[in-house]
Amino acid sequence: MLLKKSPHPGLKQFIKEYWYLYLSKGSSVPLSNTPTPEEAIYFYPKNKPAVFIDGKFGQTPDTAIIRQQTQRVDMLVPDDYLMFKIIFQTGGFHRLFGIPLSLFSKGYIETIGVLGNPIKELNEQIINSTNFEEMVLYAEKYLVNKVSNFKIKQQPIDFVINQAQLYQYSLDKLASDACLSNRQFERNFLTRTGVSPKIYQRILKFNQAMKLKKEAPNQTWTNITYSVGYFDQMHLLRDFKQFTNTVPTTFDFDNAIIY
Repeated sequence: MLLKKSPHPGLKQFIKEYWYLYLSKGSSVPLSNTPTPEEAIYFYPKNKPAVFIDGKFGQTPDTAIIRQQTQRVDMLVPDDYLMFKIIFQTGGFHRLFGIPLSLFSKGYIETIGVLGNPIKELNEQIINSTNFEEMVLYAEKYLVNKVSNFKIKQQPIDFVINQAQLYQYSLDKLASDACLSNRQFERNFLTRTGVSPKIYQRILKFNQAMKLKKEAPNQTWTNITYSVGYFDQMHLLRDFKQFTNTVPTTFDFDNAIIY
């Protein structure tokens, strides 16, 4: 069961959405989570997934901050699995907490060690919640309190990096629209997302291609290549290899998490 909810209007400049996923029956095979344009705080109130890191599966923490991922993540999902997450607008986490996502070299970090006792209390409230609405209520109470003391005011770059179809625009245009030099834009973008603008644009485009293939498996890669905006199939193949560590003919779409 997957549920989604938009944030309170007063939080929309920071928060994109809340997600709730419950699975009574887990998966006996690893699920592949391909890079998705997302920064979020994850909570696991019940059984936690095991994530393949450094050559072995290891248990995830109760709650984790996830910056923009650049590699496929394989995970084993247990029975009675529950995930609640707060998805931020691009750059929203940095603006709200004043913490550069570029500091998280592995792409994720245990939340309580970074955000302290208030998030520990929120985690306990989510663990004790009986439904999605209650989780959202506690999360928004926490976030509204943070918004009253948020760290970084909204700047032109925050509008630029949250626009639709960001991957279609050149770095020169994006920097100009953000009223920054190219170097300033790249530095500010890295601080907000943990990755460079070029990598982020490639992830956006690749994610769009993967969604099209997941939704319509019979569609050819040639059609997907040009409908998404790749120059040719070699450019798509380059991204496929980098972001999934495999090639389209061997990738297991049946056990892939793509959204």
